[in-house]
Amino acid sequence: MIQELMKNQLVQFAREGKLMHAYILQGRKDDDLTAFARELASAITPYGEDIHTICADGLSVKDKAVEELLARLLSRPLVGERTIAIIQDADTMTHHAQNRLLKTLEEPPGGSILFLLSNNAEHLLPTIRSRCVLVRLDDAQESESALAEAAYEQACTIGTMILERQSYYAIAGKLSEATEEREKAVAFLDAMEKWYRDILFCAMGISSGCTDSHMQELSRLVTAEGAHEAIALIEEARRDISRHINTNHTIKNMVLKML
Repeated sequence: MIQELMKNQLVQFAREGKLMHAYILQGRKDDDLTAFARELASAITPYGEDIHTICADGLSVKDKAVEELLARLLSRPLVGERTIAIIQDADTMTHHAQNRLLKTLEEPPGGSILFLLSNNAEHLLPTIRSRCVLVRLDDAQESESALAEAAYEQACTIGTMILERQSYYAIAGKLSEATEEREKAVAFLDAMEKWYRDILFCAMGISSGCTDSHMQELSRLVTAEGAHEAIALIEEARRDISRHINTNHTIKNMVLKML
């Protein structure tokens, strides 16, 4: 199951000291998001006293709740070595609460990890999104359409060229199909994000898309940090396309930054 593989990946990062300080967990079902976050938090630290959760009070997560949560993060863990914060309904935080959270994301307390649960990360401030790693749990319902399959095949080609550090002009010459219209560009970005996830799983020895020797060789060329940076650039490109910025410029600019 995709969610189980994602959890295993993040837990492995935690054990190796490679876990990033903040994640956005996005999905359609609140119960699935909460269950995933709690299971992940328990796998990172077995001490419930060090796991702190807040949620919406009425229509939004209130500023006072965020303030109290951040104050808890500034203190040492009560029992273990890590303090975990889970913010349910994160996309309902007021702008004031999000700006308060931003200060912590810019200078995260040592040993703390934040999980922001959201149905739509686009409702979070761009400055919040840029400082978190986005994990899309809805990938468990991957499309099997011809468009998605074609996009993934192209993502494999482009992703391989990027990891092998081939020239930008060689890569740009193969991007025409992904940049000719918005629908194909979005499908390509989705496929690129999935491809990077599969590469990470392969590097960890988790069977997900890692079915041939070529994929295994490529997995040696990417680090967790490099994959997270690439996924952040993919999210940036997705936001630009949603703002109706030219798809050709957006995709090529993303690739240039990845190189």
